[in-house]
Amino acid sequence: MKPPGKLSSVILWSVISAAFIGPGTVTTAVSAGSLFNLELLWAVVFATLACILLQEISARIVIGSGLNLGQTFIKKFGTSRGRWLQVIIGGSVVLGCAAYEAGNILGAVAGLNLITGINTTVLTIIISLMVLIILWIGGLTWISNLMVALVGIMGLTFFILALTTNFSVVEILQASITPALPASSGLLALGLVGTTIVPYNIFIGSGISKGQTVPLMRVGLTISVLIGGFITAAILIAGTTIQDFSSFPALASSFENKLGRPGFYALALGLFAAGFSSAITSPYASSVIARTVFQFEQEKKVKWVWGVVLLTGFFFGVSGIKPIPVILTVQALNGLILPLLVVFLVIIINDSNIIPAEHRHRSWYNVVLLSILFVVLVIGLNQMDKALDVIFNTGSNLPISFAITSGVVVYVAFVLWRMSTSNRTTTSA
Repeated sequence: MKPPGKLSSVILWSVISAAFIGPGTVTTAVSAGSLFNLELLWAVVFATLACILLQEISARIVIGSGLNLGQTFIKKFGTSRGRWLQVIIGGSVVLGCAAYEAGNILGAVAGLNLITGINTTVLTIIISLMVLIILWIGGLTWISNLMVALVGIMGLTFFILALTTNFSVVEILQASITPALPASSGLLALGLVGTTIVPYNIFIGSGISKGQTVPLMRVGLTISVLIGGFITAAILIAGTTIQDFSSFPALASSFENKLGRPGFYALALGLFAAGFSSAITSPYASSVIARTVFQFEQEKKVKWVWGVVLLTGFFFGVSGIKPIPVILTVQALNGLILPLLVVFLVIIINDSNIIPAEHRHRSWYNVVLLSILFVVLVIGLNQMDKALDVIFNTGSNLPISFAITSGVVVYVAFVLWRMSTSNRTTTSA
């Protein structure tokens, strides 16, 4: 059998870029551009590079060890603690998939409603049925090909909108590599990172990487995520033309006023593609977690998992109920699960008993990983802080978040140093 080529790998990994560009990404990036011009573009660049590194690690763990992530938890931490980690991490991420599915479906509905004017309840039913059919009959290859088409639509439409701005290439490049935090921009900067690095993408990546070689994986992963980063950057740049972003219809009207009817349809089509692709990948991610973390072998059980995720999104979509308390709670939980997952990835990739020497990285790479851990932990604690503030009116506690984050990163660095010392002692012996 002919081994898969680079193009096939890029198509396969397109699921990742399609997954993180959803209605939430559109909202965050447009808001960033509208409020702060190009000054937060560097956050998109950082998030894209960090996403590549974390996805690469999770994939390399699977390729190097021959185990899925759930199995590596057990091998590293033992059966009892490993099972608990599987339940806590996998369960929390699946809950996150379910909570965000409503937003994904409604984002696709909003885009399609702008184009067709059809009743939103009817569109919610139609889109949910389409997602059901795609997940029921489509394998990974079929879904990947569909994601390529949807990513292409998003890329084309948002790139066209970005071209309507008057920024030079030099200005865009400078903003991409120059960190800046204007007053009151901190939360949006964290939001741009948080909407790009999401927990369920790490599990999707680990599932996709099974059977690939490391070089082939790196090509497909890097190109796919870079394309996703370019699309997010294009959305932010397009957002700089908007004075006030209050809703998707208002956003579409703003583009129509600037570009005429083509601008209106470009935004609507891009929004639909973003919502529809995420509406597919969110339940798909839960199916990957069911297989690789919960170790479900029966396809019937796997379908039950992604079916519940899709049904949750559909229910909130057609009922009109705003699941804000549930979403806030799950946001807080997932905000803490991501850094916890990053800690485990960093520890496992450095474990010589799980990862062979040829699949481990050099020591300096850990400095980069610890820097990413610092950012995602700040984001996680900030998400939890926001949720508590909305529910209990606790106010902002960002300094406390930074203090906790610093302590955790120092501790993980100490653990890695001890592991490195132990590895050198074992090798010399």
